[in-house]
Amino acid sequence: MAAAVSWYGPLIDLSAAASHVGGFVQLLAAVRRVLPHQEQNAATGRTYQKTIVEVGDDTRSSFCASLWSSKHNSCIVAGDVLLMQNIKIVEFRNGLEGRASQISAVQVLLNSKDLMNTEALGELVASCKVGDATKSKLRRVAEWTLCTKRALGESNQQVKAMAKNWTEAKEKESTDLLCVSGLFSQRKLCNMNVYACIAKIVLLSSPTSTHLGHLSVVDKHSMKAHIDIVRDFITTGCKLCGSPLHQKNLHGESTFAIDCPNNPKYLHVLGQIYKPFMMYVYDQSGQVPLLVRNKAAEILFANIIADDVSECYKSHMLSETDESVNLSASGTINAAGKRRKTEQKPNFHQIWLIVIRCILNQGNNSPFCFRILVNPEKNVEEGRFELVSLAMPIP
Repeated sequence: MAAAVSWYGPLIDLSAAASHVGGFVQLLAAVRRVLPHQEQNAATGRTYQKTIVEVGDDTRSSFCASLWSSKHNSCIVAGDVLLMQNIKIVEFRNGLEGRASQISAVQVLLNSKDLMNTEALGELVASCKVGDATKSKLRRVAEWTLCTKRALGESNQQVKAMAKNWTEAKEKESTDLLCVSGLFSQRKLCNMNVYACIAKIVLLSSPTSTHLGHLSVVDKHSMKAHIDIVRDFITTGCKLCGSPLHQKNLHGESTFAIDCPNNPKYLHVLGQIYKPFMMYVYDQSGQVPLLVRNKAAEILFANIIADDVSECYKSHMLSETDESVNLSASGTINAAGKRRKTEQKPNFHQIWLIVIRCILNQGNNSPFCFRILVNPEKNVEEGRFELVSLAMPIP
């Protein structure tokens, strides 16, 4: 439960935002769309991660609010009813928007699944621990949301009653889904197909970081900041299960499993692998972090395996060292033989870097078709949604 937050301003309807420009207000509205957003400070060059939510209520169907990205905000999806506390109303591009600050807070009063059961809506509103005025506003927004499901991007086809039968449904049953927000409502182990775009990659740990559990964001703006990106992505581990050999928890203890779950002989096959990382994907209904392991990462990176990237990277570094030594010794270099050897095999290191830049070119790529393994027993941060494969739809 969220901690109590002091209010610095009144609870208003969205239609009254123009009367509170420059001041703090409380907004209670339903989410229409969720979009990840990045802003760069012109003075420091630092990139900030934000979440833009388009909301509506019974007085105004569309209003945008800018929220700071957090684990809590990353779980907001279209259809949720939010209480946004201490939001500042500002003028932006000949319009108005709400902006979060250090004293702001966001609380999900009703999620999209609650609004599917219209009969229990009254009980849900009554059970919310808010004041009478807030409950009255919540009831109006909830009723407006139910009357405008199409405007909120919901579809009755996403709500399918499961037929009761004596025969158990198969595990990992594959179904089609065209909306990211529908992943959160799944209650059984299954594979889902989602059409979405890639926003960013979050590395779970970095060898160049002095802090265990350090999170490093890789996007089109921060590629240059990752000087040794090969070491950030690649390590020694099992090529079958994708577990890093030197993986440690927050206490510095090794978490490498003794047995390999993907080998009938329970033996690990060691080699160079892609470290597990989180990849954020989004569509108009919201965004979700996907856990990407070695096999799925190979598909993501155009079937370039970590062994090839590591080998070409080491050869490149070695050739640069040899060239500097030869130049300092004789002032000349005979690179004809080396060039012939290099031409026999593509430079997978350079190709891999180009692929990463291409998939992170947010806003210029068509959506990918992601097949996602949903495990409702895990938390989102622990890999509740894991990437299985992906494909590029042919227009």
